[in-house]
Amino acid sequence: MHRSYQSENNQPITTSKNLINTKTPSSSTTSESLTVHDRQHSDETKAEILYRNILSYCRKENTHFVDDQFPPIDRSIGHMDSLDNHRLTWLRICQITPSLHSDRRLNWSVYSSPKPSDIQQGALGDCWLMAALALITERPQMLEHIILTKVVNNQGVYLIRICHNGLWKTVLVDDCFPCTQHNQLAFTQAHQRQLYVPLIEKACAKLFGSYADIMGGQTEEGLQLLTGAPCDHIDLNPTKHIVEDEIIWAKLLSACESNLLIGASTGRSDVNEEEYTQNRISSNHAFSVLAAHSVSSIQMQFVLVRDPHGRSYYQDELLTAPILNRLNTIDRNSQSPGAFWISWPKFLRFFNSITISTYASDYYDVREVNRFTRSSAQSIPTYQFYLSKTSLVNISLLYHRSNRRIRNFHTQSFVLCNVDQGLSKDVGTHQAILCTNRGAFTHWIGSLRSGYYVVIPFSTSFWNDDDTSVNDYTLVIHSKVHINVQVTLETPALLADCLIATALKNKRQLQKEKDYNYYTMAGEYDFAMFVAENISSTDFLNIEVDLNDSIRVRNSRKSLSTFDCIPPRHRQIVFLVEWTNQYGQNAKMDYSYRTQCVKQATNSVPEIYGRHTNFHSYRPF
Repeated sequence: MHRSYQSENNQPITTSKNLINTKTPSSSTTSESLTVHDRQHSDETKAEILYRNILSYCRKENTHFVDDQFPPIDRSIGHMDSLDNHRLTWLRICQITPSLHSDRRLNWSVYSSPKPSDIQQGALGDCWLMAALALITERPQMLEHIILTKVVNNQGVYLIRICHNGLWKTVLVDDCFPCTQHNQLAFTQAHQRQLYVPLIEKACAKLFGSYADIMGGQTEEGLQLLTGAPCDHIDLNPTKHIVEDEIIWAKLLSACESNLLIGASTGRSDVNEEEYTQNRISSNHAFSVLAAHSVSSIQMQFVLVRDPHGRSYYQDELLTAPILNRLNTIDRNSQSPGAFWISWPKFLRFFNSITISTYASDYYDVREVNRFTRSSAQSIPTYQFYLSKTSLVNISLLYHRSNRRIRNFHTQSFVLCNVDQGLSKDVGTHQAILCTNRGAFTHWIGSLRSGYYVVIPFSTSFWNDDDTSVNDYTLVIHSKVHINVQVTLETPALLADCLIATALKNKRQLQKEKDYNYYTMAGEYDFAMFVAENISSTDFLNIEVDLNDSIRVRNSRKSLSTFDCIPPRHRQIVFLVEWTNQYGQNAKMDYSYRTQCVKQATNSVPEIYGRHTNFHSYRPF
């Protein structure tokens, strides 16, 4: 039998007993979920102690604070082609001249009645962050939990709270910023001499290494940094399916009515620069979405968008004066600088994506750091929890990138299964969900009914004992109800049971015979998995697989040729294949297999170490 799948430009075209709670108590830890408010309060209390200690030291020594971890030198700015002929100087805020003449009579403040239109992007290409910050600025109560130092101080000590790699971190910065030859801030600033914008920008630059390292990005990254919550990304320029504009409009309208944070980005592959210029819309740019409204009299929909640059010259032939007047009376934000209405067809024409933040102040969350395993035999961290009632649950898996400007091509996944609490403790009997993604972020949101569950993050991309790359991740679970998460090391066989349950649940049957069944998972997933099931009560099932005609793939078995002999009434994950192609490269998975029923057992090739506990072990049913 022969099967073939292809991938181009990174787009793939293609009862078992678990071991839960079998370990000793010392191998488990339990984490209690906290409300968003409680976590904020805890971080702010710790930050206040740190702030007072540093401030006291500076006063005692009669000195200004200088951050030696992010010093005022060229290295902290980083390399930018746009600055090759422009020398920047580091100045403290008392030496900085505001860009607006009217602001020169004002004193510096951390923030004072901030408005999104106050934000003025400078010479740094971080519109993705500024668009997110503009959305946050509309909610001053959210801004208060990011800016932990709320008063300007002579010592120049400021604490900023940022969610980096899924973990809230309190970032310490000083009040020294890169400035132009006119002693004005070179990068983003805020009118009315407000410090919160350059402080947040500097905190992010410090986290990622330099100002240059925060150039370029997506609005969802900015929102995750500032809220700690995942985002729903809606692709308006997909390559694999048609845009369902009515469903997208319903999602956008619902998000606006729920007062969620929403962003949008331009830069479609089917629109050239000339067309963007003719329509006076910036290409490859991030915007804030403020409102969505239908005008029933003409059966048209419109979106209110804001440019973080604070200016817009867009004109729409569908926006007649009467319609524009009507829309402007609906939303007060329509008069703010940079805001403009755009018709829904034009929005779909020029915008590449929509980002909707799932942030909710009444959610609980658990944040756990761990590492992806290095082999199919290594014990794997699992996350087990109990839901007391039906709840909306949000699960995010974030890889700890060593450099945000380098694109990640590894595949990372997690599987979510229910756990029966009878003697069998079977997994996936009514809920078996698999989420995969090539990159640093994997996300799922949905409703789960009351019961016990297990989440297992994994990535076979790191299944190489010689691999020294970073394999750290953070698992974040948001829920509407309080949960306790037990983190337990289990054998990889539990992961296999969960994945097999997913394959059986989704009924992805490749071949059905009298004595055996084959299941496969490919297509919408970012890997391909082959499961063999020997339903004979007497015979062994020999299966030989050949993947040698494949291009740019990685097999979990570390070989493109495998042989297995599956015992009666057992199942096995024969292979899990990932794509290894990078941007612009093609890949192909092409495999064939042969099957034979025999009376005697034969050893697997390659050998499976840990016969009963390995990811590729035979699993009884």
